[in-house]
Amino acid sequence: MAPRAPVRPSPIPTYRIDLSLPPEQRYLQLATDFGPKMRAITPLFDEVLSSLIPWARLRHWIEFLASIFLRRVYSPEETRELHGIAKASGVGLYILIALNVLLDSLLGCTSGGVVTELDKKGGRRAEGKAEARTLHFRTLDWGMDPLRGVLVQLEFVRSGSRDPEEVLARTVTYAGFVGVLTGVREGLSLSLNFRPNHHCSTFKLRLHQLLVIFGFRPAIASYLRNAIFSHIEGSSQVALGDLTAAMAQPKTAPCYLVLCDGERTIVIEKDLIGAKIRESKEFIVHTNHDTKSEDPAVPAQSEKSTILGLEVFLEESEERRECVQKKWDALVKRLEKKENEAWVSSGVVEVKPPMVREERLREWVRAYPVMNESTHFGCIMDAKTGTIRFLERGSEDAR
Repeated sequence: MAPRAPVRPSPIPTYRIDLSLPPEQRYLQLATDFGPKMRAITPLFDEVLSSLIPWARLRHWIEFLASIFLRRVYSPEETRELHGIAKASGVGLYILIALNVLLDSLLGCTSGGVVTELDKKGGRRAEGKAEARTLHFRTLDWGMDPLRGVLVQLEFVRSGSRDPEEVLARTVTYAGFVGVLTGVREGLSLSLNFRPNHHCSTFKLRLHQLLVIFGFRPAIASYLRNAIFSHIEGSSQVALGDLTAAMAQPKTAPCYLVLCDGERTIVIEKDLIGAKIRESKEFIVHTNHDTKSEDPAVPAQSEKSTILGLEVFLEESEERRECVQKKWDALVKRLEKKENEAWVSSGVVEVKPPMVREERLREWVRAYPVMNESTHFGCIMDAKTGTIRFLERGSEDAR
């Protein structure tokens, strides 16, 4: 028999969310369409608990208490949105609350930014030269395969504005999730990566997590939502440096934040309190482990999460990072070699900054192990235009 051609993953559907509507009504079409799939994945709540609590009776008791006490998130607006989603989808409100406060702590990811020569369709200048700018690449990994079926791309509009068709922001997310894990608007793209370890007090971290679960503090995804939506509310756009400083200050669960404005990319290695910041105007990549410090007083990574098999992602975190880093290093070496050859042959060298072609960047994102059997999606965002230039659903047989 002839080998069967690989099946290309189905496209991720796009929905428009009208922010001029009352919060309860914004997600009605999405929740109605995805209701059956959302109801089918509600057992994942018990799967999360079973990874932490092996006793079935205790899990049932905790789930009963959750159905009573998980009634809101920190933001009243987001809470109203979740009430509307619960009613339209038939999914219990406490399940949606749990999804929105726990999801950002359970993700393996690869994120970064790189100077890119855009495709012809994306931007050739009048004189024929290729346009270049920093694009934000990102993959999101998780072991819960059923969630692949509820992936959506959201486009946020305001029907009551002077331009009701203008897309103000875009996110890639899961049906029922109202925070932001991956998003872009004009002037800013951002993504969140899971961080498995921390340097703060474990007791203080657990206390913070409880306060988030019960709606007394915002989850990090709510902070990212505010950063993406701030200009929609009429506020002036904040410079990337100022936004970085603001994002580094609040108490949040440990994570890695990657921000890009189309010219430079910043990685914030966030602890409960405080942060370590790196940035680059050429290339930077981050996965799910801390960067090594030359300061011997800074402790090395010592804790790992074993929730839902994420230990596999963390063991491969260095491999994923090195995969992208080596591709960039090879590109830089090829450019240096060409410049040296030009100098030897003619004595004249046109020094060009290193950059990757957009087509090649898509190949980098698709390459194993950057996209692997646990990848839910990969995308490339353009902060200059506020658009998603590439988005592809992951496949379980990626290799």
